[in-house]
Amino acid sequence: MSPASRVVRYMLAYRRRYVGGIACLVVATGFALGIPWTVKRAVDAIAAGVDQAGLARFAGLIVFLALAHGVARFASRAAMIGAGQWVEHDLRRDLYEHLQRLPPAVHQRHRTGDLMARATSDVSAVRALSGFGATMLVQTSLAFGGALIAMSLIDPWLTALALAPSPVLIAIATRLSHAVEVQSAGVQDQIGVLAARVQDNLAGMPVVRAYTMEAREIAGFRRLNDEFLVRSLRLARTQAIAWPFMGLIAGAGTLVVLWMGGRAVIDGRITLGAFVAFNGYVAYLAWPTIALGWTLANVRRGLASMRRVAEILDEVPGEGASAAAAFDPDAAAPRVDGAIEFAELTFAYAGRDPALSEVSFRVPEGGLVAVVGPTGSGKSTLGLLLCRLFEPPAGTVRIGGRDVRDVPLGALRRAVAYVPQEPFLFSRSIRDNLAFADARGGGERLAAAARTAGIAEEIERFPAGWDTVVGERGLTLSGGQRQRATLARALVADPAILFLDDPFASVDPGKEAEILAAIRAARRGRTTLLATHRLRAAHEADWVVMLDRGVLVEQGRPADLLGAGGVYARFWRIQQIEDELGRPDGDPGDAAVRRDGGHGGGRVRP
Repeated sequence: MSPASRVVRYMLAYRRRYVGGIACLVVATGFALGIPWTVKRAVDAIAAGVDQAGLARFAGLIVFLALAHGVARFASRAAMIGAGQWVEHDLRRDLYEHLQRLPPAVHQRHRTGDLMARATSDVSAVRALSGFGATMLVQTSLAFGGALIAMSLIDPWLTALALAPSPVLIAIATRLSHAVEVQSAGVQDQIGVLAARVQDNLAGMPVVRAYTMEAREIAGFRRLNDEFLVRSLRLARTQAIAWPFMGLIAGAGTLVVLWMGGRAVIDGRITLGAFVAFNGYVAYLAWPTIALGWTLANVRRGLASMRRVAEILDEVPGEGASAAAAFDPDAAAPRVDGAIEFAELTFAYAGRDPALSEVSFRVPEGGLVAVVGPTGSGKSTLGLLLCRLFEPPAGTVRIGGRDVRDVPLGALRRAVAYVPQEPFLFSRSIRDNLAFADARGGGERLAAAARTAGIAEEIERFPAGWDTVVGERGLTLSGGQRQRATLARALVADPAILFLDDPFASVDPGKEAEILAAIRAARRGRTTLLATHRLRAAHEADWVVMLDRGVLVEQGRPADLLGAGGVYARFWRIQQIEDELGRPDGDPGDAAVRRDGGHGGGRVRP
């Protein structure tokens, strides 16, 4: 669908407003065109010797026409520009809702700042097109049409002379409008780049300061800002050239009218009143003629912005998105529970090697299975496929014997609580953050989840308690507090299944013990899949699955794997040595897995 078609589709939702506005513009144009015609009659009447009373009637009629024109024009703008505001509202709503339904891969392709620019400045440009731009387009068309009819009634030959510059004006307007479209798109693109840079720096300000890179980041922003200035000035120059040049050509046409029209009056071909009226219509056309370039530039810029917004709207949400949109988060969802099963699972992200290759294992209902392995082994991918944040191949991921692709998406995501490796909290109160997963959860429910996650006492010690507002991404809390708050948020919805994605990735041993105690409490009665590289936590599991480069290399009970002396045992020894030496927490050496070289675990199921 073309950008123009998309804009028209949104405008059609408010066609009554637009029809009403256009009707008011027709009336306003009629009143405006009536003023020069009344002046014509008044001048001719003066020449014929009209009395003062007759002249007063003409003056009164002109005042009435001017007032009526103002009222009708106001009504037209209120209707059409107001409709443009609603178009902006609907477009921004649709864009935001669509962004919520898009899979992570789409968000990874677009920087946050660029998406923000499309949702703000680009949508506002579409509003300018559908509101004031549409008003000016209709008004200009009516003004030209009405004035040309009135001028033709006075003198067709003089009208033809007045229109002589029109082909030049149209050619210039077309050329300049194309240049404006291209340059406007460049300006909007640079706004996205600037917004992305600002967003990155604000989010990463502690890193910038820690490395004393403020000067370098300022210099980088200045380069981007300078490029934005260059593009903006180029666009401004194009628009600045258009208006005066078109006004100059229109003024040349006025000189021709004055010369030839004056001779027509002298020759007696038209009356003096007709000549005055004709010049009134030429003057009436001056503003629409000069504004023609601006109007077309406004249209071009709006269409360029609509094209950028459409790039996001055209992204395919993926399977199940409609179900997610229809799912009511405040309504009770059907229970989804049972064992989790991965069967011959092979999955690759777009344009990359397989993240998982023929992985098969089972998490019994109510059990805890730990998936361990070095970075890049595919641990997190299992959870993303379980939640259907990415679509797994058919039949490869099951819950309670059902293919997750057959489970309604809203019910699936209510049943599976996903605790990400990097805990994210909104810049809101702790109460709002914990209630995010289930708005129906009352105070006691939130408190119970917080107690289970082991963070309730710390929340109550905060000066504002549950109303404490955490910083952006929760940075005012410690790493362990953020992780446990994220776990509590997942528990508020009372999920049947927990997927914990390496919750010990960025905490010290002391915090690890706190989080591990919280997991012990949280897993009761729930099927739990724990992805981790910390084998101390994995040793708490009923069953351990070890991955390397997306391949299952070993699995079994933790004690049995230690006794077998294979990859898991080697992993365990390396991590114990690192803990004793006090080395920073990290993956206990990919080399341990590489040296083993075997896939001893096969596909034995617990």
